[in-house]
Amino acid sequence: MTPRKSLGDLLAETPQMIVDLAKAEVRHLKEELSEKAKGVGVGGALLAAAGVVAIFLFSWLLYAGYQGLNEAFAPWLSALIVSAVLLVILAILALVGIQLIKKNKDFGDLQAVDSIKDDVNMVRGLGHAADGTDPLDDLPTAARTTGASGATRVEGDVR
Repeated sequence: MTPRKSLGDLLAETPQMIVDLAKAEVRHLKEELSEKAKGVGVGGALLAAAGVVAIFLFSWLLYAGYQGLNEAFAPWLSALIVSAVLLVILAILALVGIQLIKKNKDFGDLQAVDSIKDDVNMVRGLGHAADGTDPLDDLPTAARTTGASGATRVEGDVR
């Protein structure tokens, strides 16, 4: 059995534990923000690539129109086929880029911010969830079981 610490030792360790917790929360927030920013950056790069392809598409369409006026079939028809291929590439790049930006644009649902709010509420004495919800609501529902008393339990829960 490990020796128990005295109340004085525990109180002396508390400030350092609070500092460590704050540093860990800030580190977690930085990681989440950098992940979101990376997704927005990749989406923006794909949209920029789509813009470059759009410039090529426009030049091929101009070339196709020019060849269509000068020739009967072969040169301008081949230019239109190349333009169609460029249009498909443009559409794919633009759709993927827009999807990545939409997926990563919301910075309001960061887990680190919720965790910091919970920590502040604990320090203020408001408990885990100051909004009145059960702290066990944060756990995945698959791990929950119903005990003999009908109360909801989570594996490892001692109540």
